Amino acid sequence: MKRFATRHWRQARWRRGLGGFLAVALMVACAPVKDDGRAAVDPVEASPLTGVMAAELAAARGDVERASRLYDAVGGRLGDADAVERGARLALLADDLAAARRLSARWIELAPDSHDALRLQGLVRLRNDDVEGAAARLLESLPDDPGERDVALDGLARRLSDRALPAQSLQVMVAIADALPQSRAARLALARVAIAREAPRIALEAVDQALDRQPDLRSARLLRADALLALDRPDAAFVIFAELLAASPDNASLRFEYARALLEREREAAALEEFRQLVEAGATQPRMLNAAIVLALRSGADELALTALRRLRAGAGSATRRSLLLEGRLLRRLGRAGESLEVYNRALEGRSADAELRYARAMARIATDDLAGAETDLRRIIRDDPVHAQALNALGYTLVDQTPRIDEGAALIEEAYRIRPESAAIIDSMGWAEYRQGRPAAALEYLRRAHEMTDGAPEIAAHLGEVLWVLGRRDEARAIWRAAASGHSDHPVLEETMERLN
Repeated sequence: MKRFATRHWRQARWRRGLGGFLAVALMVACAPVKDDGRAAVDPVEASPLTGVMAAELAAARGDVERASRLYDAVGGRLGDADAVERGARLALLADDLAAARRLSARWIELAPDSHDALRLQGLVRLRNDDVEGAAARLLESLPDDPGERDVALDGLARRLSDRALPAQSLQVMVAIADALPQSRAARLALARVAIAREAPRIALEAVDQALDRQPDLRSARLLRADALLALDRPDAAFVIFAELLAASPDNASLRFEYARALLEREREAAALEEFRQLVEAGATQPRMLNAAIVLALRSGADELALTALRRLRAGAGSATRRSLLLEGRLLRRLGRAGESLEVYNRALEGRSADAELRYARAMARIATDDLAGAETDLRRIIRDDPVHAQALNALGYTLVDQTPRIDEGAALIEEAYRIRPESAAIIDSMGWAEYRQGRPAAALEYLRRAHEMTDGAPEIAAHLGEVLWVLGRRDEARAIWRAAASGHSDHPVLEETMERLN
């Protein structure tokens, strides 16, 4: 399955990169065809140009295997190095290793000084498990100029790190590095391939050799940190990140890598501070902002999540439904219900049938004491979906808790309970309705069950404590309130209940 997925990706990439050869394919597309879609004249028996055009038409149609076979059939008669290069690369992408071997050899015959041809033949040999031959060809493909060779080694490291290539890629890179003992770039290339191939000890040894020659090389120090992380030595790796950030505090990419490394080691508090610095410094990269939002939401850092969300949306130039919904929820949690309501009003423009947005606006309206508006929204949801238990419960609870229409609200809650009898929120509402109807003893059973199901959620704890209080069990009520307040000291319902009764 993995091999099929890799081939599918390669074919997709090939179709995107047809380039100038597509014109040739379009020319031959006008030729007469048989019922099976092939050219009326067998392209292999015709001129090489006809074979090339047929191959390009096959490639344009996504049939890279046929295109490879056609190029292979005429490759020996082609005198154009660019055309043979095209065939060789297509054959490699099609996993036609025999054709790739023949076409790459022909390419070298036509362009013996081409570094690209030598490199491709080296990769073909690697795919054929010829480690020694692959290393020899890839070494030969490196430029003589030291600067150009360093760039080529970096590119080669990225290529050999591709997990679609055989695991012997690491052996090939070791052989190349051993052949260039004075090359710092070769050591770093080896370190990169070793990390990609899950050989961190080899990577650490190689990068330390590079650092012996240039101790302050930042790229090498980052590779060392990666190797240390892979060796489960995070503290040593984090020291490197901290030192590099001390020298370059405005390097957003470096800080992002550090934050991600912290997250991978479950050091969320430290990672959150790094993301906070990125956002406060004006980060605009979507990957950074998305990661900051996710971690901030998970950590309860709502203000940071809101800032990052708005920055992300500003960069996109438009507001999606999901981003508006999240912004409204964050504003509500931050106690900015009026702003939340404005966001939901905007979100519902053109989305009047969106029950999730309408429910969210109803909650914002309740928070701004607009009970009539909230009821309108909730009744619209119930009209469209009579078994929407969440809306039934919300409207019922609002009527029971904040209006004299207690019996009407209780009936709505009972309907929600019939639909979702295992919902802790609805069970809590059932208990609160019993209490508001003057039946505290009946309320107690519901509220205890809801309290246990939520591990002492603060609002349910407030309700349970109040019922216990009126039943004369005040020490028990205080104990429940204290336990809830220990983790939610600023919860408004819990605070109000304790102040009113205690």
